[in-house]
Amino acid sequence: MSLCIYCQAQKGKRSCPALNGLICPSCCGQHRGIRINCPISCKYFKTHEGYQKERVSSEFHEAWIAATEPFYRQKKYKSIDLIAQLEIAIFQHFRDTTTGHDREVQEALEFLKRRLSPVLIVETTATVLGNELHKALEVFLKQEQLSSEQAHEALDILLGLVQKQIDTENPRQYLHGLMGHVEKYFELPQEVREAQSPIAKPSIVTPDQV
Repeated sequence: MSLCIYCQAQKGKRSCPALNGLICPSCCGQHRGIRINCPISCKYFKTHEGYQKERVSSEFHEAWIAATEPFYRQKKYKSIDLIAQLEIAIFQHFRDTTTGHDREVQEALEFLKRRLSPVLIVETTATVLGNELHKALEVFLKQEQLSSEQAHEALDILLGLVQKQIDTENPRQYLHGLMGHVEKYFELPQEVREAQSPIAKPSIVTPDQV
């Protein structure tokens, strides 16, 4: 049997369409979607992602409810809407790709916070995700009356959720939770589910419904 095309140490047992060869289960599990640019059609990637999203989505949603509950009590519904809009933007960015990791999301949200700062900061080139989230934020702020302070509060909630989920053993822990959370608890319009489209306002499950 051929050696793993990735580590060249263990036996290759799975066909890897990304590397065009056989890969061992260990390398497949450790590096898929992180160091290996898997095609979205890969059966191992699809099975793994589906399992991970289902495994952590409920726990993620409970953390999300706890984090946003103060906004509900204070009737800051537009702040919650902003959180949901940005989450949908993250969902759409990663839905049709097999690469990406939690720190990429953290970096993009920190970029947004700097852009909201009253102090002018000269930025280097933003990431693709950072630019997409900034566009989503601009669209939302044009449509809704939300102060810079409230927008910062919403971003702090999102950043807190990312930072709590970051796990060095699973660089996609937050993304798995978020993707499952959006798919399971957001009533997304059909066009958002089926294709890339402008961000639509979601219907979300509120604390009193949990």
